[in-house]
Amino acid sequence: MLKRFGVPLEGLELKIVNRGAPPLGGGEIILGVPIVPTSLTAAHWVDEGMVKSIRGVTFSTRVSPQIGSRMIYAARGIFNRFIPDVHIFTDHRSGPSGGRSPGYGVSLVAETTTGCLISTDIAISHPKPEDMDTMEDSYEKPEMLPPEDVGVQVASMLLGEIEQGGVVDSTHQGLLFLLCALGPPDVSKVRVGKLTPYGIETLRNIRDFLDVKFVIKPDPTTNTVILKCVGCGMKNLSRKVA
Repeated sequence: MLKRFGVPLEGLELKIVNRGAPPLGGGEIILGVPIVPTSLTAAHWVDEGMVKSIRGVTFSTRVSPQIGSRMIYAARGIFNRFIPDVHIFTDHRSGPSGGRSPGYGVSLVAETTTGCLISTDIAISHPKPEDMDTMEDSYEKPEMLPPEDVGVQVASMLLGEIEQGGVVDSTHQGLLFLLCALGPPDVSKVRVGKLTPYGIETLRNIRDFLDVKFVIKPDPTTNTVILKCVGCGMKNLSRKVA
């Protein structure tokens, strides 16, 4: 998504040092983001294409390593009916790199023929009994799903995101709208699926803080929404312009 708006990919890195799960956490990541030379570029991004591959990773912390394989087996049982190019890797952590609470989950990404990335993820945590006793009575225990159910659920979630259409998944609508609004004073045009409450609230914040208004046009043939706006022309003032 950043590449579509002119952000250089050199220096863009996300490294997972430690995995962590609720309630005690313990995760640690290192995120490196490149500096935009001057300003973003406008984007015309309306063709989501067809899904050509699915990649993913399961993580498990302080639980049996077999849980990752069980989640993969269940997810592939769904995907193999539709697409052959499916690879899901495992990331099992124990000791200090596994955080301070047991848990597991899956993160999946579907890549389309036009370079769109549609993602979804799910995580299940297992607080220790002694931790549960010290928590407030109002604490709501998370639903503990078996690994097989987690694999089926995350695969179904990804298929649902693909079915909605659009160039990004529902989770990243807000970021897409923000990048369009921060672009140059030129027209950006994007396609998304059903607008989420978070995406709608982001549009309102962009209108209030950046004075950028989007033209929203539903596309009944694909059940998607096309949005257009003229960017506010935000520039990186700390960089000299030749």
